[in-house]
Amino acid sequence: MVLKDNKLLIFLILLAISFTLFGQILDNDFWTAAEYKHLARGLHVETEDEMLPVTLDTHPLVSLFHRMEYVFFGDKPAGYYLLNIFIHAANAFLLYLLVFLTLKDFGIAFLSAALFAFTVGNYGKEVMYSAGVSGILMHTVFLLTVMFYVMNERQGKGRLFTPWFLLTLVFFLVSVVNRFAFLSGIGVLLAYNVFFRKERERRVLSAPLFILLVLGGVLTGFQWQSFHTVTDAYPQGWGFGFFAGNFLSNVPAYLIHMVYPLHYTELVQESGMASFIYGGSAWIRPLLGFFIFSYAAYGFVFGNTSLRFFIAWTFVTILPFCFFHLPGDWLNTKYLYLASAGFCLILATGTMKMYRVLVPRGWRRWIPMLIPALFVVSAVVIVTHLDRAYEERALSPGTQELKARFLELKRQSLEAREQG
Repeated sequence: MVLKDNKLLIFLILLAISFTLFGQILDNDFWTAAEYKHLARGLHVETEDEMLPVTLDTHPLVSLFHRMEYVFFGDKPAGYYLLNIFIHAANAFLLYLLVFLTLKDFGIAFLSAALFAFTVGNYGKEVMYSAGVSGILMHTVFLLTVMFYVMNERQGKGRLFTPWFLLTLVFFLVSVVNRFAFLSGIGVLLAYNVFFRKERERRVLSAPLFILLVLGGVLTGFQWQSFHTVTDAYPQGWGFGFFAGNFLSNVPAYLIHMVYPLHYTELVQESGMASFIYGGSAWIRPLLGFFIFSYAAYGFVFGNTSLRFFIAWTFVTILPFCFFHLPGDWLNTKYLYLASAGFCLILATGTMKMYRVLVPRGWRRWIPMLIPALFVVSAVVIVTHLDRAYEERALSPGTQELKARFLELKRQSLEAREQG
């Protein structure tokens, strides 16, 4: 097959999908406080924390990246959005490479990557604001870490002194910038060692994984204070029971959201159909939860090694974030960007298996494609509604006030440079 052998063409297709879906955001203005704070930091002024004290501080490497963005794009939103879209397409391509590396199945790998490019399972919020680039870029680092680790296990035979493990170390150390993604990364690498143990012919806690565990633990220890800041806003008296309750409610909530991405938001309020569907949440969510966990159990028992690995991927990548307290009907859906890669693989695997079974049945073989097509349509509708909502939020008085503060900081910075 020509497409299978042409990686550049595959990347260009995924890039085209990403631009087709997200091209509508290129005329948007900035709409979050985090964006204006990063812009202010790009000015290298000392007063931005006084002017914009509305977001938590980010890691120094993340702040450095945003300042580099400011050097190239200034305060023009289109440049930031273009970069987001490009990195998102690169993530879809890396997912294709990783799935093909583990399954050697072009159909499943390409469909997984295409679904991910359509943001099936996470529905694109991370791509739709400039500050989200740190999240999608960390996903790039995460995928590269896993991919080079797998290559070292397969081609390097799990040795320590190989180019593959050196690259694994480099990207793993960068991934520790995001403390919680580091925990997800360790979980995914551990899952790989467990599910591919026979193929690897080595023990689960091999030398490469042990070294990564030690390095990650040491570096994360230096960032313990940043773990503590997450809990500053929690009510008094929180403890083990509080975290356990969050965990038990958030795990199914995140998984269900991949299939049923509705909260009580502007989308539900403005759309009669969405409001009607949301009205059945009380029975839809438990039913979907039952199907999701049943399918996961079925996949673990009867699925192949790669399917088991990516089912574990979907669970493991959200677990570190499930201890957080999330009020009401709200979920921090940016955490699903990482987990949705596994969800897309699971969806693609089921679709392609059914398609191949039905090949002798003529046109009926295309019926299974209706399921991923429904998810794609849902993603397009949600992204379109979000684009409209974010455009309105950019014009709101609060956001306009943030913009005026930034422009004043910019004016002061320019005057200081002229005088200096």
